[in-house]
Amino acid sequence: MTVDQLPKCLFKEGTETQVEKVNNTCRTSILEEVEKYVEAEYKEVLADPLFAQVMAIYEHKLQYSGRLIHTFACKQLLTAKRHELWFHYARRPLRFAMQEFHAVTGLKYKDDEPDLGIDDWSYDKGFWGRLLRREKKISLQEIRKVHLKDCNTWSHLDRLRMVYLCVIVGLVMAKDERVCIPHKYIKLVMDFEKMRKYPWGRDSFDLLVKSMIEARGKVKKQNSYVVDGFSYALQIWLMEAIPDIGSLLGQKLREGVTSMRCRNWKGSAKVSYDDIISMESNFASTGNVFPYISSTGNCKIIVDAGFERDDEMKDERVDITVIDITER
Repeated sequence: MTVDQLPKCLFKEGTETQVEKVNNTCRTSILEEVEKYVEAEYKEVLADPLFAQVMAIYEHKLQYSGRLIHTFACKQLLTAKRHELWFHYARRPLRFAMQEFHAVTGLKYKDDEPDLGIDDWSYDKGFWGRLLRREKKISLQEIRKVHLKDCNTWSHLDRLRMVYLCVIVGLVMAKDERVCIPHKYIKLVMDFEKMRKYPWGRDSFDLLVKSMIEARGKVKKQNSYVVDGFSYALQIWLMEAIPDIGSLLGQKLREGVTSMRCRNWKGSAKVSYDDIISMESNFASTGNVFPYISSTGNCKIIVDAGFERDDEMKDERVDITVIDITER
């Protein structure tokens, strides 16, 4: 596929903006505070496969690159897709869809049990039960500034619920920490079985896609803007889909193709716009760019990108003609 065959780009090549700051609401710093104040409960949640791979980003100290996210916010392709984002790099298209998000995060995306009975929760006279019964509001900021320091009188179960909530609203479903936590999330952590059955991957992906689409107007006019959602997943996908970017931003801990790729990286992610631009302009035609990635392999060459279709994820296969599976 040549650049002439690509859909319209958000910016003409060479006219992309550079902003001073991308305000990322997905912050691993909340996990540092959680670990400090409720270490035992933090370790228990870390051992739970539900969010362990997400927490690995903090454990491995991978830092966030707002410059990389902004660079690719400017590189969006304007397609009719409702559940996918498309970008371009070195005149090659890259897709970020549910398949790619799942390969990075491993978060459940299938709604196997659409009626979990979320509103049917049991009152146990604990902190979270009282909050729900009284219909009170609470934010991540309040948890961080008040309750983390004062929760020693809570039950072990309520402290565990707090840790899960911090992972959910601090990373997986990240928004400004001053925003009130939806009662739906609190009801889910009241029942760990329901919490584990819930399709967090679906909701997390949808929030991130919505935020990136909303950023399209902001990257042209503003010198800073907010990106909601689990945007670390977008960064790690770029590090996996374009290995040279991965080497620029961090150190890979596991070679080859692995599932849950957010466990793969550590590093400072300190990179300038000039570094990113130079890497792309000097990118060799033989360099690796993987338009599709999954939990089982990387697809290198697209024959028909099918931009006019709106394909859904089905068992990690897409209704698109792809050849040259170069890694397994």
